[in-house]
Amino acid sequence: MSSTKFFVTGATGYIGGTVLDRFLSHPSASSWSFSALVRSEEKGKKLKEAGITPILGSLSDLDIIEKAASEADVVIAIVSFIVLSNCRDAYTNVLG
Repeated sequence: MSSTKFFVTGATGYIGGTVLDRFLSHPSASSWSFSALVRSEEKGKKLKEAGITPILGSLSDLDIIEKAASEADVVIAIVSFIVLSNCRDAYTNVLG
């Protein structure tokens, strides 16, 4: 049986880390492999200790993301990139 390959963005954040922990504690987790986009080697080391393959890059590294996603069976995107152009946008984004 081949391993299901997951690629995760946002794995080092609060929500992404929680989602990833849930996947890792699933009864089938031993038959899955995980890779995750990370912005720093330090965060990558922490993921590697948990058995996750870190991929160094950012959301602006489209070639890296495209390659990692194309090699995965499942892509979990839990990160967002928001550019706020003014205080009104920031207020709306934070407070709804």
